[in-house]
Amino acid sequence: MLKIMDAPAPATTLAGELVEANHRIANNLGLIAGLLRFQAAKLPEAALLPTQEVRGWLRQMSLRIDTVGRLHRILTDNGQETVDLSKYLREISDAAMLSLSMEGQSEILIDLETNCPLSAKQAAAIGLVVGEALTNALKYSHPTGVSGKIAIRSRRSGERGLVIEVADDGVGLPEGFDPHTSESTGVALMRAFANQLGARLEFERRPIGLCIRLELPT
Repeated sequence: MLKIMDAPAPATTLAGELVEANHRIANNLGLIAGLLRFQAAKLPEAALLPTQEVRGWLRQMSLRIDTVGRLHRILTDNGQETVDLSKYLREISDAAMLSLSMEGQSEILIDLETNCPLSAKQAAAIGLVVGEALTNALKYSHPTGVSGKIAIRSRRSGERGLVIEVADDGVGLPEGFDPHTSESTGVALMRAFANQLGARLEFERRPIGLCIRLELPT
């Protein structure tokens, strides 16, 4: 089972918050490195993998690294301990399109809550959940290669806190696939980071497509 451990929190001054943010980013990079080693260990000896499969795997890993790297750049540029959610999720959508989508194949529609500052800890976990959800949509929603649309939305809800959704118009989840128990690396990562946030993670099957929803308490 994938577990994500929190580092001890430094002092709560501005400098301390930035130090904590750097610790958080380093921890997440360490997690990604561990994931790379884990997946490498699972590869069969002396097996030749299809080039397309290897290319897809490397692109997926590049998005995970890019997601953490862009958060670090935002924090460094701002010199603050908080991250604007709208700006960060736009950065992640750009990285996802660059890493995973063929030109003209997918379109990402963005409708995000403005003026929504988050701590580096929250932003890091949310960014990786959204990155995995985008990966899922870009890779699997339209297996025949037709053009599709993906929507990223966020809103504040009095009952459910902050709600973030990644929805596609594709084929949905495979028959019999349970995202709450699946050992798929991407789905396991989403569950682990949702748990880190104390958030609720939902996979809503729709008549057309799939909506992955993250609900954070406020």
